[in-house]
Amino acid sequence: MSELPIFPSGQKHSHKELVLVGFRLDGDHDGAQFYTLLAVGGDNERPITCDGRVLFFTHVELGATALVLDAELAQLGPAPKEIETFCDVAEALHLVNSQDTDPDGVVLDCLLVFDDLVRATKLHMPDRYQGLLTELTARLTERAQLRDIFSSNSLREHVEDALLWCIGAIAVKARMISD
Repeated sequence: MSELPIFPSGQKHSHKELVLVGFRLDGDHDGAQFYTLLAVGGDNERPITCDGRVLFFTHVELGATALVLDAELAQLGPAPKEIETFCDVAEALHLVNSQDTDPDGVVLDCLLVFDDLVRATKLHMPDRYQGLLTELTARLTERAQLRDIFSSNSLREHVEDALLWCIGAIAVKARMISD
């Protein structure tokens, strides 16, 4: 996945810093269900990892515990307590599956986070998925509407398959820290 371009999410970071990312998988859940930390603003934007696994944690307060396990990222300072990016996986899948608009940019936010997370897994994304997600990211960055991107239900299904592949790749190369 190293060829998938990283597009700016609208907020520029002039120096390398840690940001807290919240995730929601269950559409019936309110707010974040788990979190990770990302180093942003440098040449190597990446999530917090340990032993080749992306670290996630169940409560914001566990960010400091997770950070101890990644000495390189720990040098960037304390774990932030406020969510800067929210990756609403449930909503992104719903939008890709059946909606014509994404006024809040939920799908693009997830694609940008998935890019860093899948890259950190060091798993090879199938070329067809990489191509689809790269094109989708480019079109959404240009502010194209979902109705203009998805010319057929088949295309929606292929993008949904690509996103599900990303979720699976991240899950098998993840470690969850809970209390």
